[in-house]
Amino acid sequence: MKTTNYLLSFFAIILLAGCHHAGRISGDSLTNIRLGMSKQEVIGVLRKPRGVSANEKFETYRYYVDLGHWRHTSYEFIFIDDKLKLFGIANTYDFKIKVETISK
Repeated sequence: MKTTNYLLSFFAIILLAGCHHAGRISGDSLTNIRLGMSKQEVIGVLRKPRGVSANEKFETYRYYVDLGHWRHTSYEFIFIDDKLKLFGIANTYDFKIKVETISK
């Protein structure tokens, strides 16, 4: 009986640990993000990003907000010299224009 309880507890822990997805923004954590934050400060609030890319000008962290029913909104966080310079919904026209502006 004790072995069964240990096994059930073990599998419950594994199942719950698998519920957190890298790069998923949850709750109102976006309200804690401010321009000028370091990469480590952003990770402290939002956890590990879903993806990271870089070019010669800046580094981009990608996150998403789960909208339910297999839909999500992607957010990008742009860092220059380890400081958050820009963040927003990735696929909007306004955000793309702002990214192009800081790329020049």
